Amino acid sequence: MSRLARRLRVSRVMAPSLPPPAEIRLLDTAVRGRAARAVRARLRRMEPVVLVAPPWAAVPRFLEDLSLDLAVGEPAVGCRVVSFRSAYGRPKAEVWQLALQLFSQLGQRGWHRTAPTTVADRRGFRYAMESVLERAHEESPHRVALLARDVEALPVDVLEDIAAIWSGYRERHALERRCGVVLATTESAGWLKLGTAPRVELVDFASDEAQASLVASVGPMPDEAVERVTRITGGIPALVDTIATAARRTGHLPTEPREVLECLGPMAGELRTAVDQAIALDPLADRLVGLRPGEPEIESPDVDTPLLRAGLVRRVRAPGGDKVELRAPILLTLIG
Repeated sequence: MSRLARRLRVSRVMAPSLPPPAEIRLLDTAVRGRAARAVRARLRRMEPVVLVAPPWAAVPRFLEDLSLDLAVGEPAVGCRVVSFRSAYGRPKAEVWQLALQLFSQLGQRGWHRTAPTTVADRRGFRYAMESVLERAHEESPHRVALLARDVEALPVDVLEDIAAIWSGYRERHALERRCGVVLATTESAGWLKLGTAPRVELVDFASDEAQASLVASVGPMPDEAVERVTRITGGIPALVDTIATAARRTGHLPTEPREVLECLGPMAGELRTAVDQAIALDPLADRLVGLRPGEPEIESPDVDTPLLRAGLVRRVRAPGGDKVELRAPILLTLIG
């Protein structure tokens, strides 16, 4: 399909691209809340969890909320949220040191800086990491967990070592584990496994969740405006949060796609870049144009996998097999 044909097709889709709330999702329930409950339940049993999140999923907010919920729940779990983002581009020896430094926060009340540990190879790293984990297990007065994001920044072999170490810890302490971990990663590193540990997909807000988040952050707003901005954003958490921040500052909730893009700031550029990279390839461009919000189609891995990793479509569980849909109507504005 030529660029002109795609543009004409998008222009015909734009008018009905904001379906009524009942058509937004096949099952419009607290889907993100359900993911949070699944992670909490597993962490309270001290089971490690791999959390797979698409771009703009507001992972930091999710992990911070999770940490608070676990701290006040029963049984209580003391959590520390950390990021591996600074591991990008570092030499292997520095990555090992960073990982040891972050994992040493297990069970610490304040930020604890350990003495530098010299690690010369993978074997030394595994030994040092096992020592850190066993020390936390023995010394912590209560259950503890590390909630780590941006783990895709770690080299593959370091991730493999961390996975092996946690699998070994689960086997050694099958009955009374005192340490848990969540490794949050992106679709591109979705291969990551922690032995038989469960994987949880972090999904976007359902319509009701997105509206509740907006109202809780901004305060009472006209119902029609709240519903419209929820549909435009598709419930993508980072977009909802950014719009809420802008609305608190201006007192105005944008209700048109162009207004929404203007208040997204740098995030609008990220969305444009993702769309531009996708539509540079004709099969992906045709697939994007053919998808509509709230109208899932049978998943086609060849074209949908790169779109899922880019955060432009989302997977919908349905009888008969997985389906995909355009992640948000706002993306149609960017497809040329």
